[in-house]
Amino acid sequence: MKKKGWVKSKVKSFICGYCKECNKQLLSDEGGWIITAKRQYFCHDGKEGSCFDNYCELKLKQQKKQNEKRLSKNEIWKNF
Repeated sequence: MKKKGWVKSKVKSFICGYCKECNKQLLSDEGGWIITAKRQYFCHDGKEGSCFDNYCELKLKQQKKQNEKRLSKNEIWKNF
């Protein structure tokens, strides 16, 4: 006679989102992805390195440009 036991359910994987940089599908059973506070998804192993690192570097460059513009405007107003 066969012993009765628990039948294991199949492992299900769900699509959690897509990487904002490389548009890679991010699955629930695979690791290696990050969600920001703004609910933006990024993967660790994109085509050109970490997509999240690339995004952070881009944002830093944009912030530096904005700060330089603000400083130059402040210099103009100080001269008046």
